[in-house]
Amino acid sequence: MIIIDTHSHYNLDPLYGEAGSEWQKHWAAAQAHGVTHSVIVGTNLTTSLQAVELAHTEPHFAASVGFHPHSIAEVVEAGEVTDKAAIDIWITNLEELLKKEKTSQQVVAIGEIGLDYFRLDTTQPAGQEEAELQHYLFQKQLELADRYLLPVILHVRDRSTAAYGQTLTLLQKHKKSNLPFILHCASGGTEYIKKAVEMGGYVGIAGNVTYKNADAIREIVKATPADRLLLETDAPFLPPHPHRGKTCEPWMIELTAEYLQEHCSVSMEQVYKNTQHVFTTLIHA
Repeated sequence: MIIIDTHSHYNLDPLYGEAGSEWQKHWAAAQAHGVTHSVIVGTNLTTSLQAVELAHTEPHFAASVGFHPHSIAEVVEAGEVTDKAAIDIWITNLEELLKKEKTSQQVVAIGEIGLDYFRLDTTQPAGQEEAELQHYLFQKQLELADRYLLPVILHVRDRSTAAYGQTLTLLQKHKKSNLPFILHCASGGTEYIKKAVEMGGYVGIAGNVTYKNADAIREIVKATPADRLLLETDAPFLPPHPHRGKTCEPWMIELTAEYLQEHCSVSMEQVYKNTQHVFTTLIHA
């Protein structure tokens, strides 16, 4: 079985390590379990730079760069000022990175970006303000993806339906290219998934599909056309059963792949083809 991990964080601890060298043993283990390539995903400027560095170091890696919606909350919690002007500086820095890497083909996507209201009370003024800043950050990165002709990797999470519906609205309004977008670690219900697929979306499935209480995710798999499914780890997060509660190591994607084949009738050959379609320059080594 040949596996491409479309979303991993070798650039985060404990996979990265203090000296930035721990990833090598994790990558070797992943290769031993059939993983041929991996997309290393950034969550802010620092981890995006690390993703690019890793992609330049290991030819079977590629980088995705961007600011996670949690970036807003992290700055607020640190007592720093967050407003649209501050976000504009983030975007300028990110674009400088994209300009520098434009000819290298190491950056294959913008992400992970999106909306996350899971711990946000949008009925309160502070929550509303943070949601508005998430919208602005998302919009600016969608525009950046269009300028550099890159697909986007979306992180969308909410206890209700608000973030999911607003994500599709913002995509319709601000994403002008026909390039794919990926619903990373997909959630949000089958109707949302179906609408996203109609708009050109792909659906990323991680290890949490194997959990006993993950019926909603398995319904998403069933509702997604075979040619729109992707496989990911989100390592070091979301380890598959029976490793739930532990660090997700990249080799564990093999367990997710086996589960999808056996319990959801998913073809890994088709998933591989889907990945080639989304990340056209990834499989160059």
